[in-house]
Amino acid sequence: MSIARAQKLNPTIVQDQFSKLDTVLRELKLKHSPQFIYNLDEKGCRLTLHHAHKILAEKGEGRIHLLANEYGENVTVVACVYALGQAVPPMIIFKGLRKKDTYSDNFPPGSTVQISAKGSMTRELFIVGLQHFAKFKPAGRVLLVIDGTSCHLDISIVEEAEKLDVSLYCLPSNTTHELQPLDRAVFRSFEHYWDNELLNYWEATNVPCLTSKEG
Repeated sequence: MSIARAQKLNPTIVQDQFSKLDTVLRELKLKHSPQFIYNLDEKGCRLTLHHAHKILAEKGEGRIHLLANEYGENVTVVACVYALGQAVPPMIIFKGLRKKDTYSDNFPPGSTVQISAKGSMTRELFIVGLQHFAKFKPAGRVLLVIDGTSCHLDISIVEEAEKLDVSLYCLPSNTTHELQPLDRAVFRSFEHYWDNELLNYWEATNVPCLTSKEG
């Protein structure tokens, strides 16, 4: 854990966060209405493995390497769920200048595909994401919990959210690794399944290979 995260994740800040969240839920009269409480977060996905994997090799082999690109092209998955455990169709952000028809292949129904120069979220795309989210939210005011990434913090975003009947609640900085519901309940296991699918893809397309090197 970084020093900044360790300093921010202390009882005073955590208790204050839950106190403020409780106040917001009471003001919006959503305390007992989980179908109106949402959490949105982004997950960067690269064509690289998140974790080292165990492999089988002959006894005495020195070091075994998986040959693959060190840096994979970035794709961002924008996930949104509500407190009853259901999900809104995701928004996928690809790196590029022009959208390709194939980008939408095999995605869940209702998903939307966008592009950006780096394949990551921008202020303009976050507004697009809010508009996408609004198509699936119930009628009436909802609460959307987000983190404090700079592209989320702009007056134009607040104004658009108000038009869509969405109240935004920003989590304290450097605490989302423990306080962000999607980080805790979804994205950690997502990395495991992502790695498995990536290995299956590499095997099917003969992209990498295993090689041994004497230690």
